[in-house]
Amino acid sequence: MNDYPLTIRLTPAGALAPGQSWPRPALDDWYALADPTCRFHPDIRSILRVAATARPDVDIFYGDAVETAAPARGTAGKGAAQDRLILKPGFDITQLIAQDYIGWPLFIRGRALEALGPPGPEAGDAAGYDLLLRANAAGMMVERIAEILSARGATPAPDNLADRRHAVRAWLDHRLEEAEILPGRLPTTLRLHRPLAEPPEVTLVVPTRQTLCTLGEEAMRGRPLVLNLLESLARSSWPMDRLTVLVGDDIEDGAAYADRDWPFRLERVVTRRAPDEPFNYARKMNALWPLARSEYVVFLNDDIVVRQPDWIEALMSFACDEDVGGVGARLLYPDGRIQHAGMVGGVMGTCTHVFIKQAATAPSYENWADVHREYSMVTGAAFATRRSLLERINGFDEQFALDWNDVDMCLRMRLLGLRIVYTPHAELTHYESASRGASNLPGADLALFLERWSELLDNDPAYNPGLVRNSPLTAPAPLTYKGWWRE
Repeated sequence: MNDYPLTIRLTPAGALAPGQSWPRPALDDWYALADPTCRFHPDIRSILRVAATARPDVDIFYGDAVETAAPARGTAGKGAAQDRLILKPGFDITQLIAQDYIGWPLFIRGRALEALGPPGPEAGDAAGYDLLLRANAAGMMVERIAEILSARGATPAPDNLADRRHAVRAWLDHRLEEAEILPGRLPTTLRLHRPLAEPPEVTLVVPTRQTLCTLGEEAMRGRPLVLNLLESLARSSWPMDRLTVLVGDDIEDGAAYADRDWPFRLERVVTRRAPDEPFNYARKMNALWPLARSEYVVFLNDDIVVRQPDWIEALMSFACDEDVGGVGARLLYPDGRIQHAGMVGGVMGTCTHVFIKQAATAPSYENWADVHREYSMVTGAAFATRRSLLERINGFDEQFALDWNDVDMCLRMRLLGLRIVYTPHAELTHYESASRGASNLPGADLALFLERWSELLDNDPAYNPGLVRNSPLTAPAPLTYKGWWRE
């Protein structure tokens, strides 16, 4: 490797600078692809050398970045500039499709650069984005260096959305030809959607004990939560002849909802337990999901209400992928605040729901709440997966009677190399935890969970070491030193 990686500077439009040609790379060297405004960490050579030595399997590295700003008015000379730290998660193809969260610079091995070749004119100003997608298509390893490696003085103009869409379309043509790329929730984002010509059978597995609703609209209060759920499910756009709702009810009498003429198939199972038997959510769900006759299963709490008719389509756009273990939804409290937009490890001592109780319309860090992306874990309150996979992992671990069972399941799926996806395009209202029975001793669950997963949680690839650890409102932690870009 060279003492210093050769820098090929691409213009924001993605074309080579005037008079510059794409050189034939030396196969064992490293190259840095950067826009003209980029400044590198002064020790970039040694940082890259250490990373490449530790991970010889990686073909492309990227790192965190900072956008510097002039000092605020009236604070000149006081070091009060408002720098914007861009702290990135590990490589995530699901998020990359939605937004170019990686950007410049990219550090690439010479042999990978030669194999991929320069971006063609069709890449437009999304040259780096196109390169990353082609590298992923070629099976190359892309990984993050969790350190601020570059700085620039201003926010670069975003890639042309049409150019990014074209690059994703080319990537999909070799994988999911039937998939569509639609506009995302925000103007700069995209959405992967899979229109299924023959939608598969789906079973919704719903635990209940007919708890009465005490929140929300007046018309919903005083009624069993499961009844509100079933009525909202009837408004779903998924073909009703391919939808089964399997309800596991602790109450013998199901007349409050079971005798209704529903457009979907309703199957009811009484989940009896002895008077002195403590409630065990994992055991109850393990008794239910094997009864599903379909391959695709969605765990759904009875305190859920559908907000958008195409929520099942949004979940199934990812659940149909063989390399996806499970898909979680975006859940809102009845007052419109975020209840679930993914979960990260190493925060608040264990793991936490990011952006919880933040207004649904408020901006989230790097738009994470508004794009589909991968997490190491999502909630089981609305979770799509496959019956064959549940059989493979033996379902929920019943040692986690009440808490952590859904997170533990996600992490076990991750150990199999499967992706856990969050999609904001399946948005539901959640009257949280109303379906639970009496709590057992959650401290025992927590102790077991930490014993099993603390090492992974502390190094969650879906998060970043530079982000706060004491709050679910994801943001960069305050710097305890003056950054190299200010020295």
